[in-house]
Amino acid sequence: MSSRIRIQWPVVAVAIAAVTILTVATPAEAQRDFEPLFDKFNLKLEGSWVGLTTEIRLDSELLGEGTTLNFEDDLDLGPSKTIPTLAFEWQIAKKHKLGVRWQDITRDSTSQALTEIQWGDETIPINADISLGFDVTQAFIDYTYYPWVKDRWAAGFGLGLRWMDIQATLSYRGETDEDEVEGSSDVKGSAPLPYLYFEYRRLFSERWRFITGLGWLYISIDDVSGGQWIGKVGIEYLAGKRWAFGAAINVATIDVDWDAIKTEEVDVLNLALKMDINDFSVFVRVRF
Repeated sequence: MSSRIRIQWPVVAVAIAAVTILTVATPAEAQRDFEPLFDKFNLKLEGSWVGLTTEIRLDSELLGEGTTLNFEDDLDLGPSKTIPTLAFEWQIAKKHKLGVRWQDITRDSTSQALTEIQWGDETIPINADISLGFDVTQAFIDYTYYPWVKDRWAAGFGLGLRWMDIQATLSYRGETDEDEVEGSSDVKGSAPLPYLYFEYRRLFSERWRFITGLGWLYISIDDVSGGQWIGKVGIEYLAGKRWAFGAAINVATIDVDWDAIKTEEVDVLNLALKMDINDFSVFVRVRF
């Protein structure tokens, strides 16, 4: 099945172009007077230890409400993984920042059904062998405006967008009292999930920089509704003009419903998803 919500990219492009023009119009020396509280531009490579919890329920018009599955407990999907994370920040002007953070998390498992499971239009018998592949790609894109910028600290607020691509591929083989059964299902969903964002940063010294942020929003867009929380806290050591090294804790939770999703077979299914993606990351930042 597939659920797609489209961003109005022409509007986004116009907004970015307008901000860029304003940036070019700002004198170069004025664009640098916020360092080292901010960087004009930086790239960050992270090693992330990710912890995950995933609850999914897939309902159908034919069979009604499905079984709520905890992928980690019920289907033996690994609750943690080590992955690379990529990020960058662009300080457009003294009071304007654009940030992006990207992760791709792929897991798979094999397990045995301990009870009968309803998954969409499929009924999986008890003791059936189940194979599961679960992929999550997420990108956090946020713009922050800082009305308060001092020598040692700054605070601001803005808007963010969490783009998520989710794919769950489940196949099974088992036996009933009558015969042997098998089947498979491929669930795909993509959606932009906006949030309101607040950030605070402080220089403890010329070498130590602290950053924390928090985002939240409840949304209802077409057939997608739900809420999410996002948070981060990190500290880093500024090693000269070009390098920084640090560590951070990032948390992200989501609780949404997709209604009236259509499969390739034109069956109407509803998806309920609760998911936590939390990580501890160490990183190197290249500053420009």
